[in-house]
Amino acid sequence: MSQTSRIPPSPKIREDRAADVRRILFVDDDELILRSIERVLKRHAQDAGWELHFVSNGEEALERLECQSFDVVLVDSHMPRMSGTAFLRRVQERYPGLVRILLTGHTELDVLRTAMPLAHQFLSKPCDAQLLKTTLENACGIRAILNQPELRQLASRSNELPSAPRTYVEIASALGNPNSSSRAVAEIVERDIAISARVLQLVSSGFYGLSRQVSSIAGAVAFLGVEVIKAIVLSVEISKMFPVSQAIPEFSIDALQKRSLAAAQLAKRLLGHESGGDTLLMAGMLQDVGQLIYAARAPQRFSLALSTSSRGKQPLYEAELDFFGATHAEVGGYLLGLWGLPNKIVQTVARHLEPVPGARTFDSAAALYVGNLLSVNPEVPALDEVPKGCIAIDLSYLRTLGVSHHLEDWRRVAREMALTSTALRLAARA
Repeated sequence: MSQTSRIPPSPKIREDRAADVRRILFVDDDELILRSIERVLKRHAQDAGWELHFVSNGEEALERLECQSFDVVLVDSHMPRMSGTAFLRRVQERYPGLVRILLTGHTELDVLRTAMPLAHQFLSKPCDAQLLKTTLENACGIRAILNQPELRQLASRSNELPSAPRTYVEIASALGNPNSSSRAVAEIVERDIAISARVLQLVSSGFYGLSRQVSSIAGAVAFLGVEVIKAIVLSVEISKMFPVSQAIPEFSIDALQKRSLAAAQLAKRLLGHESGGDTLLMAGMLQDVGQLIYAARAPQRFSLALSTSSRGKQPLYEAELDFFGATHAEVGGYLLGLWGLPNKIVQTVARHLEPVPGARTFDSAAALYVGNLLSVNPEVPALDEVPKGCIAIDLSYLRTLGVSHHLEDWRRVAREMALTSTALRLAARA
């Protein structure tokens, strides 16, 4: 095989699906690895409408990117002249909307520290064939969540998210205590959206080759261990974060996290004994990660959206649609999909703000939709038709899902949880 090869779809597929073709660039100095990837993916690529391009060094890959647009790049971490992380840094700067995947056979912490701000996902080397296909399918398919190229770049250009400084102090203290348990660390991590997302990003990637997905922070912390958690904390680099609280007076990360946790806990109660409770809790904690992206990377527009929503007493997502063309749910779901988090979490985050068209089951997204409204106001009205600019539960949606008769019981649960939360705050101040 030559250093560069391409597997085009058949002429008919190219004609019918030209707009859907996804170009994937593989960069590895090992010719045998490139041959193996081509052999594994050739038939699948033709069926999926992928174009596969192969180059043997970072310099040639950058030249290729200048001449042609790509959707995904997968690069080996250790190459002569230009390492995989150095290449990804250039790609992040020049082509922020490109999905970046690092392929590595090394597990040293310095690799993780260097690459985590640059790579969306990690795959171990050698890579399982089915895992490679699934990873690429997800990477090529997530743009369906977010149609706007500008917002895809906004979400994907950096893995850094603003976090509450207090959380970092708590984690640093816990990690510095040799007697701290993984459970103690997990309890701290669970309270922070950005770190929770980063922890799940790593444990959900193909880097560790887990036979099943880990969707709880406790499980992720226990699996990764204290040293890797330290690497994650270091990679975030709190001192370099955007000072959200100063730029957007109406926005508070602490308040956002408290609302997310309250909505997640209530939604889990509403879902009852249905499967997916842990997944729902994590999705609830991460549901507003898109707000962090807007606040950090488009503060002026997001500040206008916040003030417009507040003055008009309208749902924030409606103001976001006016100012951005997409909601924070879609942006957040897209980023979590880039990171390879479990699809249930991604879809729940992306769909939690509004009734899902065509839905017939009261699932985690529906529970979180109701949980968000009731956790803020247990007496929020329920209407058969919710007009634009109105904050209310869509009663016809609940009827379609067959759960409208539970609404009064849900209100009671929301009131009880609100009273408990208030009592705990008062006790803490006493």
